[in-house]
Order: sequence, then C-alpha cells, then structure tokens
Amino acid sequence: MHLEKRYVDVHKIVFDEKTYIEKGELHVCKKELVDLAMDFHFESIDFELAHPGDSCRLSNVCDCIQPMYKLGEGSSTFPGIVDEVKRVGTGSSVVLRGVSITEILLLPTGSQTLDMSGPGAEKSLLLTGQAHICILAKIAAGVQNNAYFNALNIASKKVAKYIAQCAKDCIPDEVETFELKKEGLENLPRIAYIYQVFSHAPLNDTAYYGDGCATMLPTIVHPNEILDGALVFRDYHSTSNSAPTYAIQNHPVILELMDRHGKDINFIGVILSNTPAEVINKNRNAMMCAGLAKYHLNADGVIITKQGGGHPQIDTGLNCDYNEELGIKTVLLLTEFLSANSPIEELVLFSTPNANAMVTNGCLNFVDLPKVDRVIGPTVMPGRVQGDVYGPLTLSINSIRESISQIGNTNLTTVVY
Repeated sequence: MHLEKRYVDVHKIVFDEKTYIEKGELHVCKKELVDLAMDFHFESIDFELAHPGDSCRLSNVCDCIQPMYKLGEGSSTFPGIVDEVKRVGTGSSVVLRGVSITEILLLPTGSQTLDMSGPGAEKSLLLTGQAHICILAKIAAGVQNNAYFNALNIASKKVAKYIAQCAKDCIPDEVETFELKKEGLENLPRIAYIYQVFSHAPLNDTAYYGDGCATMLPTIVHPNEILDGALVFRDYHSTSNSAPTYAIQNHPVILELMDRHGKDINFIGVILSNTPAEVINKNRNAMMCAGLAKYHLNADGVIITKQGGGHPQIDTGLNCDYNEELGIKTVLLLTEFLSANSPIEELVLFSTPNANAMVTNGCLNFVDLPKVDRVIGPTVMPGRVQGDVYGPLTLSINSIRESISQIGNTNLTTVVY
C-alpha cells in the first residue's frame, strides 16, 4: 500500500461569505456548513471558532477530526460514515494541518473540556495546537440520544471532508508518503502492533469502515488504513475512554513504527481487536491475537495498547500472556489509574509475571485551571465540573480532552515520590 498525504497548513480561520483557503488563512462560510451538516435529528446547528492562545474553554468536547479529503475519482473519505465503503490507505489525501473539526455536545454526558491557553492547554499535547471549528448541534424534540450521537458523528465527518476539499487544488506545504518497503528486512526484528479499541455497544465504541467494533474478531489491518480515515471515534457515552479521530489519524505508535521500519525494525502490521465484556470472549480474542501475530505475521515482538479503563485491562493482561507463551516478546503501553488515597491492591485488575516490559502514558492527577473570558458549549457540566465552567476550576486531568492518551499521544509520565 502506498499512501500520500498532501498537507496544507492553516494558520488562521475566519468566517466569510464563501469557503476557501488563501495564504494559510482558511475562510469558512457558516451558512455552507449549516446547510451541509443540518439533519432532522437536530433542532438547530451552529459553528464557533477557537484559536490557540485564546482565553477560551471548550466544554462537553467529544470527537475532534483532522480535515481530510481523498483525491481521485471514486475515492471515499471516511468510508462507511460519509462515503460508501471503499478501501482507504492508498492513493492521495489532502490533509489540513492546524485545524480540528470539534464536536461540542449539547447534552449532559461524560465529555471533556479543552483549554486554548494556560495550564489546561499544556496538558493536551495535540489538540490545543489546532484552531477549532466547533460544531454545536441541539438535539431535536423526541430524538433518542444515540440517534443524535450518530447524526453528530456523521455531520462532523462531512464538515471535515468539505473543509479539506476546498484545498484540493492548493499546492501542498509538505507531502508525506507512507509505505512499508519489502526489501532489506531479513535481519531486522519483526514487530507487530496489537491495537485494542474500545467497543462496548453502538455509539459507545469505535467504528471501522463505518461498522462498530463490538462484534468483530481480531483482524490484521494495514497501518495506512488507520492513518487514512478507516477507523473513527464513536464513544459518545464515555469520551475519556477513547482517543479522538484526530489522534487516530496521527496515531503515534503507528507513526513511530513506520518511521523505524527498515532502520532497526520490520513493522509487519496492526492487529485490531476489541474488548468484549465476557471473560470467554476475552480469552478467545487474546488467543486469536497471539495466533495472528505468531502464525500469520511471524512476529518476534508486539506492542500492545488499550482504550478504556476497567475490564479492558484484563484483555491487555491476557494478550500479554498468550503472546509471551508463544515466544513473542511483549511490551505494554499503559496509562496508570492509581489515586492518591487508594492502596494499589484495591485497583489491580490483572497481574502477570509476563508483563515485565511496560511504558507509562502518565497517571491521573488534578490540575488547577484559571478563569477564562469565553466558553464554547454548555456552561455547566454535571459530574465533570463543580460549578461554572468559566472557572477557576480544579479538575481531574482526564477531564481534559486527550490529556490522558492511552495510545501515547501525551507529554505526561509518572514519577514515584
């Protein structure tokens, strides 16, 4: 698979009478976006802008998407969500850098905040460096929450495609190619990546080519497909459990493995797996992941990440055991969920001597956030924020979108005092 990403950099966004890009400035026609995204599941829809450095806090943040558009006749952008199901990961895609299409939920949910400046912005490595086109859709009377979530998921991806499409004729600021070469790899260790995605129920999951992952069996996937929009966030019930689509499109584990492919490793592919609730299915999945790694990919080593807290950690432990038992060296990339007041014994979900090579993504703690001049989204967030969202606030760090990144997109670590 040969994928070419044509990056067009955006330094500023303004509302205008039509949508176009000129000299790094993105002009956005709000009416065009409303007409594109409006759906009978919404009573109304609006868009607001936020830029890095603004005294602005986004509330009830859900998915964030990097604008992209597949070039070529018959190509599909966000297949199964916006366009028909066709394979991605090959050909050329126009990608806007410096922009996020960001969903603001207008329902009380477990969503997160995102600050554009100050200490809160420092905690979110990827998202606070982007200018945000925020989509605020109010649920229509009589519409069920999941129907609203699905409509919003589609609307945000439509906007992401539309915004990038206006740059299809721009000269790219950079062109990056993604391809796993086949030559000169004989003496390099064969490394696979087992990617456990969150998958509890519809709209509480991750979608692969538009279909929820809750019922899938472990599948070998080319990394280009993940980087090119085949996998999207859809966890509207517990946002902090899953990486946003923007992070998946720029998956740090995959990008690092691809960069090192042919240098000191042979990156042989991704095994995509879900996290079922029943123990028998967890065992089956772990057995299948290890079997795919050993007997199909002939892996020497695997890296395992997970999404979600609680029982998905059991999947990680079982995956570690099954791979190590087949002689595959296993590294776990994990976020720590210890609290200052809880003994470690109360929080152990799995323990295995095979888990002897682990890298931390950081640990939960609290952060003080200052008062801001502007809030985009609801000014109250029950269950997440005590009091007014304007602040000042003291929040658990996992209340900040993509501050705790279980796929490694973080500048956090853990220190033992």
